[in-house]
Amino acid sequence: MIDDGANPLAEVALALAMAFFSLMVLTLFALTHQPESTIADSIVVQKPAAQISTEPPKLVILHATGLFDDMLRPINGHDLPAGQPITLGVQADVTMAEMMRFQQAHPALDLQISELTAEWTDLLEAKLGS
Repeated sequence: MIDDGANPLAEVALALAMAFFSLMVLTLFALTHQPESTIADSIVVQKPAAQISTEPPKLVILHATGLFDDMLRPINGHDLPAGQPITLGVQADVTMAEMMRFQQAHPALDLQISELTAEWTDLLEAKLGS
């Protein structure tokens, strides 16, 4: 039975005060308790040991007329070594679609794409006459 002298709003206020106190204690605990290391801090992305190469990247130049090595000799894209890192030099006017087509045609290559400097562009124009 309900006591006629009891105020129901006092019971509600007491329940809200206990809930607020519980939330305050949980918030203080969450703010003051910092784990020593989080999962994001400990994640390290590594290549498998078979793919790690200590060789310097090989320069391959992608041009509209084909692929060239660092001596501007024509090369075949399928002859490129799969384990060695390769820097793909492209001219400033090359489209993203052309670069993506090259990457899709050679998925096993460890590619880094870089824009050719003005000196390389001048050498290409002198060699190819484009």
